[in-house]
This record gives sequence, C-alpha cells and structure tokens, in this order.
Amino acid sequence: MKKIIRNVPIVLAAALAFGAAVPAVRTPAEEANYLAYTQAEAVASFLSALAARTPELRVSTVGRSLPGDGYGARDICLAVLAQRPASRPADLDRTKPTVLFTAAQHGNEQSAKEAALRLLRDLAAGDLKPLLAKVNVLVMPQTNPYGNSRDVRVNELGLDMNRDHVKLEAEGVRAIHRVFTAWRPEVTIDVHEKGDDYYRVSIGCVSNANIAPALQAFSRETVLAEVGKALAKKNIAFFEYLITEDLGVDTSSGAARSEGVRGPREEMKRYSTTDLNDGRNSLGIFETMSFIQEGASRHDLETLKARAAWQYAGLRAFLESVAGHGPEIVEMVGGLRARLLERAAARAADDPVHLRMEYVRDPAVPELRLKRFERAAGAPSAGRVLRVDKKAGETVTAADFVPVEPGGIKVVDQVVKHWFPNVAPTLSVTRPRGYIIRGGRLDLVETLLALGVEVRMFVEDVLLETEVYEVAAVEPSDVDYEAPRRIDVSAKPARTPVHKGDFFVDAVQPAANLVPCLLEPQSAYGFIRYWKFKLVPEAGGLFEILRYTGREALPVVPYRGW
Repeated sequence: MKKIIRNVPIVLAAALAFGAAVPAVRTPAEEANYLAYTQAEAVASFLSALAARTPELRVSTVGRSLPGDGYGARDICLAVLAQRPASRPADLDRTKPTVLFTAAQHGNEQSAKEAALRLLRDLAAGDLKPLLAKVNVLVMPQTNPYGNSRDVRVNELGLDMNRDHVKLEAEGVRAIHRVFTAWRPEVTIDVHEKGDDYYRVSIGCVSNANIAPALQAFSRETVLAEVGKALAKKNIAFFEYLITEDLGVDTSSGAARSEGVRGPREEMKRYSTTDLNDGRNSLGIFETMSFIQEGASRHDLETLKARAAWQYAGLRAFLESVAGHGPEIVEMVGGLRARLLERAAARAADDPVHLRMEYVRDPAVPELRLKRFERAAGAPSAGRVLRVDKKAGETVTAADFVPVEPGGIKVVDQVVKHWFPNVAPTLSVTRPRGYIIRGGRLDLVETLLALGVEVRMFVEDVLLETEVYEVAAVEPSDVDYEAPRRIDVSAKPARTPVHKGDFFVDAVQPAANLVPCLLEPQSAYGFIRYWKFKLVPEAGGLFEILRYTGREALPVVPYRGW
C-alpha cells in the first residue's frame, strides 16, 4: 500500500507543539453547504488535512480506479484511525476490535460517502475520539470515484460493484478485498442508500447459512437492538434492512430477470441476500461480524444534508455499540475463526458446507408488522423537486427547485403475511482435503488470490487420490451471474495424475467456508455461474476442478501470483 500521507507539515507541527489553536476541519460537503457532491480530489484533500492535524490517523492509497468516459483514474483511499498509530496491520492493538467502513460502492448513493467522512472527522478531531481507546477504525469513504462523479450507480466499466465480490472485475472491489485480507477486521459495515421509505436508517446482518449463527444472533440481538434504541432517542425511524421480493426468489445476484421469466408472483419480505457477491456476505464468510447500512434515498442534492445526517447517526450508534462490546467481539470472532479451521481439518460429515439455500418462514413469527409510506398516484416524495438535472459539482440555487403540493403521502401500518426470516440449506457437501486446479487456469487462481484465498503450486508430478465429478445432465443458464438451471453430478474416486505447475487449494485455511462455495460445480455462489470463467461442463463429461481426498504430504509451495 502506497502511503500518501507521511508527516505533519513543519509549521502545523510547531503550532501544535506550542498549543496554538487549530481550526476544526470541515468535511467538503459541509464547506459546500451540501450543494455539491464531494469529488475524489476533495476527498484526498480532506484526508490530507485531517491527517496533518491528527497523530492517530494514517492515510494510504489502496487502489486506483480506471479512466472512463472522459474521467481520469482516481485514487481509492484508506484511512486508519487507532490510538496507537498503525501504518500497517502489525501495528494494530488487536485486543480491540477493528472495524472496516466501506462506502459509495454505488456512486449515486452519495450520503454514504458524506456520512463516512463526517464519522472519520469526528473520530479524528471531534467528540468521538475517546472511542479510539476501545476500537480501531478503518474507513474507505469512496470506493467508486467514477460513479460518485457522474452520480450513477455503476463504476467506470459499467459494473455494479456490489454484485462483483466474487469475480472481482472492479478495481474498487479488489481494493476492498485487499484491505480486508491485509487488516482482517473483526467487524465490517458497507454503507448504501435504499428507496425513500418510512425507515430513515436500516442495517442488515449477514444471512448466508455458512456463517456462524452466533455472529448472526449477536449482530441482531445486541448491536442492532442498541442501534435501534439510540436512533429512537433521536426520532430517527430504524428497522433491520428488509427486501421486498417475488415469493421464493432471490434476484440480488445481479442477473437480469424480466417479468416474462418470473411470471406473476405474490410478494414476500425477507432479509437481504445470501449471495457471496456483495460486500457483506463476501467478508462475513470469513467469520466476520459483517453488516450493510442502507439510508433513505431520493438521489437529489436538496435532501443530501438530511440523508447524510441520518446515515451519520446510524454509523455513530453502530460504532458506539461495537466499541461497548469490544473484548466480547474480539473473543467471539477469534474463537469462531479458530473453530472454523478445526472443523475444516476434521472434515466431519455433520459439518458440511452449504452450496444452495432458500428463504423459509418461521412458525413462531408468522407475520411482521411495519410502517410504510402510502402515496397517491403521482404524489411526490418531498415538498420540492429539481427543475433540471444537475450534474455533479454544478452549483445549485433556489431557482433550480420547483415547489410541489405535499399532499397524497401518509404513514400507514403494514402487516406482512409472507414473512420469510430464516434461511435453510437445500444442498450441502462435505469438505475434501482440498481442490486441484489445472495449471492453465490462472484466471481462477488469480481471482482466488484476490479474494484472500491461499493457493499453492505443485513442484513435481504426482499421482493422487481424488474425487472426480462426472456430469450426468446439465442445463446452462441463459443469464450471466446465475448457476446452471440444472447440473446433475456424481463424485467418483480416481487415481489422478497431477502435474508440476498445477495448483492446490487447501480446505484448511481462513477461507475454508468460501473455497467449496466457489469451486463446487453445484454451488449457487461459485465460479461456474460466471460466463467469463467458462466452467459449465458438457453432459457426459467431467468437471475440471478435482476434489483431493488423500492423506499424503503434497509437493507444493505457496503461489503468490504474477
């Protein structure tokens, strides 16, 4: 990681030494009175100014977005705040939990970035600074500079970054995983905006069934409960993040679905996705206490100040809750990560990895009661709307807004009959000792490395005990991002020649839950679902990734990539 902030300027350092007053640092949005979206250059300047006056803060570049559509490449920055300054992971006091905040993966969700910058400022130079005695904080305030600059959801490659956490084509997403792998935080929270509904702040927990239930229970019953109480005192409506979806469907994979494909369905409510291609479950699968925060959104400048304030209140309450349970979180996450390694080594039949799952009802909680906005047809979402479509960075004046009649909007109670709060595995597999990938598949291997998966390389030819998947039937999906509609396989034992230059992915590693999800042919989360990897086999053929089941020592060395 290239440092961009090294030393406090001499003049400022001297002023601090003699006790001279240093003006408080305002965020770029505060300086602009929230009439312009904060651009990458302003983010970098703000971080530099804050680091210059804050000994506890270290700032570095951890990636650089690609140029696109007339927009040049921009730095992706990481801010590290710790009572004992940390320029590298080894410097952290690991008796405290480390929390990673990521923001603005979706470029048009602007309040996420503004709230993250405000939180960073108050931790560095405001009333939140005492929390550094209890917690280490990492902040990536702008992971999609291009999207922020254009006020669009996607990045410079047209990618939805929060659907890219498996194939890793977006540099901003790769940067998130580099930071996570290097610093290994106990807690993460990915900040977004949702629709303009009744709840101004919503936070979701991990939902994939491979992640320890203890993490999910503590997240919901302790952290979210405390956040809800804190926000209630501020009269900010809060609820756990919920999705309205066609009954029995998870469309969060990023695949396009037409009404004709889905057909008419009743709607249900569920928690957010089980998919591993988002910034929450992709990190939670490492037994991380991982969250998503969604703030209310209208995607306009007029409400940016209010939206950022709601987001900030949620992040502040969240961090205060985590800090209040610091030793407990460190012990719990550390213990679960150690237990994961033990389970993977045991390869017990009663401890499988779940490859497919579905949303299910809870008989004890048959329905859910919520509040929601009810709007008359054509009713506006606020009292004024923009007259013109302003571009990012352009000045906005009162003349740019058109008053509208506020009628037609009211708050109503909602009873959700189709409530699916639980997740049940539908297909699972026992762990092998590891997986063998042929030497020609550097695309798979390099992606695994970028995801924080340890990969080794064979340094001599060897004959090994393996399981080979024979493919009885396969029906490929006609949509990228989706697993084959049908794939029937059977694992057959075989003595298989393995060659120098082939790769071995050990099942006993911190990514022990992730590895089978990516490499098994029947996984709903695996590499097989992405067309770029060309992994879907022919019926009657063999799946090219092998399961290693032997016990002998292997002639392998760590592979670091090119």
